[in-house]
Amino acid sequence: MNSGPIHLYLLLFVLLCTSFDCYADLELLCEKLKLELCNRRNYSRRSNASMPTEQSAIRMNPSAIPTDKGIGIETIIDDGDYNLGLVTGTGKVGAAVGPNSVDDSFFGNMAIEADAEYRTRMLARQKYKSQKTTLAGAVNLYGGGANRKPIKVNLGLAGRYNKYTKHFRHGLGGALELGIFSLGYSQYKDEYYFTTGNLTYPYQATVTTFGMKVPYFAIDYSTVKNKLNVSATTDLATTIKLLSTTLFWRNWMLTWASRTEDSYRPAYDFETQQFTYVREKTQSFLGLQYSFKNKLILGVFHNYYLLQDYSIGVTWFL
Repeated sequence: MNSGPIHLYLLLFVLLCTSFDCYADLELLCEKLKLELCNRRNYSRRSNASMPTEQSAIRMNPSAIPTDKGIGIETIIDDGDYNLGLVTGTGKVGAAVGPNSVDDSFFGNMAIEADAEYRTRMLARQKYKSQKTTLAGAVNLYGGGANRKPIKVNLGLAGRYNKYTKHFRHGLGGALELGIFSLGYSQYKDEYYFTTGNLTYPYQATVTTFGMKVPYFAIDYSTVKNKLNVSATTDLATTIKLLSTTLFWRNWMLTWASRTEDSYRPAYDFETQQFTYVREKTQSFLGLQYSFKNKLILGVFHNYYLLQDYSIGVTWFL
C-alpha cells in the first residue's frame, strides 16, 4: 500500500488529539460542544464507524451490531440486484440477519471461488453470488445503556449457513471502546462449495480493526487474514488491508476508502479486459449519503462490489 495517504491520516490523528482530550468520552464531547450531529442516527455507530453501511461493519465483526433501541432495514441496489439486511436492538442486545454475506464487496472478505468462475464473473461485471445466509447477535457487557461510560465492551456471535452444504459455521467477535478510540477482533470459520466438482473447502478468517471517532470524522484501519488449506501441502493464505474514512457534516456523510488485497487470484483491468498475475491489488471507494429527518438514509457508492460501477444504498429506520 502507498504510504503517503497513511502518513496523511496519522498526521490528522495527531491534530485531532491536540484539539480534543483523547481520553474523553465521545458523548461528553458532544454534550460540551452542543453538537446536533451527535443525535443523528447516521452518526450513532462507534465501532467500525467509518464504514458506509451497517452490513459492511457487522458482517466482518458481529460485535459491531448496534444495541440501541430500534429497527433498521438496509439494502444495496446494484444493477437491479438487492442485498437486504435487518438490524434491531433493545438497548443491551442487538441482532442482524441477511440473506447474503458481503464477500467480495469492498469492505468484505475476499470470495473463495473457482478461477474460471471468477474470470467469467469479472468479464461480465457481475457481483459475487453468495452461498450463505448470515445471522448475528451482539450484547453490551459494559458501558452501554442509559448511563454510558468512556469504556464500552461488546461481544458478538455470528453464524453462516451454506445453502449447498447445509452446514452452519460460526464466528465470535469483540469490540472495546476507549473514549474516542475503538479496537475490534473477530474470528470465524467458513467454507466454499464447488458445485462443478462437488468439493468443499473450509477456511478461517481473522479480522482486526483499529478506529477513532471524533465529532465530524471517523477513521478505521482493518486487516483480514484468511487461511485456506486446499491440501496437506498447499496453504492459500490471503490478506486484505482496509483504510476507511468518513466525514460527517450536517445530514451528509462522505466516505473514502482504500483496499489492498494480497492474494493468489489475478488482477482484472476493466479497460483492457485483461488479467494479470500480481499478488497485491489496490482499489479505492467513494460514497456519498444523505439522512432525511433521522428516518431514511440514501446514498450512492462507487466500487462497492469491486466492479468499478455505481450502487445505491437505502437505510430505513423504524
